[in-house]
Amino acid sequence: MSQSPPPWLWWAGGRRWQRLGSARATRLPLEFLQQLHWWLIRPFRAPHRSRSLPHLPWSLTIRACWLNSYRPVEVAWWWAVGVRTWAELARHRSNSLAWAVHAQRRQGWPVQCQAALRLLQDKAALLAITPDPWRSPFLVLDPASLPAKLAALAPPEWWERALKGPGVVLKPLRGHGGRAVIRFRFTAMGLERQPLFCRLPTALPCPEDRPSADAATSPPPPSPGQLLAHWQRLCRTEEAALAAPYLAHSGALPAADPSVVVRVITARVSPDAPITVRLAWLEVPLGEGAVAVLQPGGPTLLQPDTPLSPPQRQALQGWQEILKVGPPPSMGACLTAALRMHALLPPIDQVAWDWIPADPQPQLLEGNGSFGLLVPQLLEWLHLDPLPNP
Repeated sequence: MSQSPPPWLWWAGGRRWQRLGSARATRLPLEFLQQLHWWLIRPFRAPHRSRSLPHLPWSLTIRACWLNSYRPVEVAWWWAVGVRTWAELARHRSNSLAWAVHAQRRQGWPVQCQAALRLLQDKAALLAITPDPWRSPFLVLDPASLPAKLAALAPPEWWERALKGPGVVLKPLRGHGGRAVIRFRFTAMGLERQPLFCRLPTALPCPEDRPSADAATSPPPPSPGQLLAHWQRLCRTEEAALAAPYLAHSGALPAADPSVVVRVITARVSPDAPITVRLAWLEVPLGEGAVAVLQPGGPTLLQPDTPLSPPQRQALQGWQEILKVGPPPSMGACLTAALRMHALLPPIDQVAWDWIPADPQPQLLEGNGSFGLLVPQLLEWLHLDPLPNP
């Protein structure tokens, strides 16, 4: 039984129910079972934990989170920007139905953009077509294709320098949503790890996390095969990973750890239409897990149920002062690069690109054709002026 809700909306826009996406009618029996699963089982397996939920009207949360598939934190986000009724909220799709919304929009495109989506889903394949100035070195660690060679795989020349310096990042070769992205650094204290965008599941202690007390000399840094095995244990997975040096953003921007990410959504209305920037924003770490969504000249989006500490507020004010005057040059370079990358793909309507605004050129992290809907819809609801296309 799928853990996802079916592409249905209930009592929205004057309709009793509405079906989204391009799913065939033959899937209706399965979708009916999925809906029953969502209504009867999901609420008990995933209780609402948002601290903002008690402050919201139950008439809204019942319609949004139980009858439909909005998560409580989504409702809290919309409440924070002034959406107060179900009639208003229902105009904006829930994140859980992102796949159906994208599929519905692509029904008239050649093969529903599948060629481009397959390329975007394979991070190594996408980096392989990325022009050199925007691509950092990377290494594919795939136990399925390198079962005998992985343990003896020689580290690339950048491996040890990155491990002993800014770090090496491992993430699923076909992951999404920031899942299992971990930064590793090798120091005198052993192998340090820093989850980026995620929390690690509870796992057994791993010996690579600390140096051996019996060793006469300091142990060498882990090889690619050893680090992959360590990452797999931490994330409880057996999938392939992509390894790359940790990337720092431009020194002209305020410091942040981890690095700030620029997300750019590029779009075209038809396969032959010009490509434009639909939206762009910065995802800025403020410390202690807080992240702010910032647009030059626009308001700030913050987690609605998490008050900022004084150091976080100070960090946020520093970024807001810089962005008052408009996009910094490093962000503008990300927009230009995103437009070029979209043009390199097979026909596709919209792509969300993640960039590190580095010097001298931005560095591509990944592209996503099935990106989440919450932040783009929030920014558009707030009537922000779109950034000028380069």
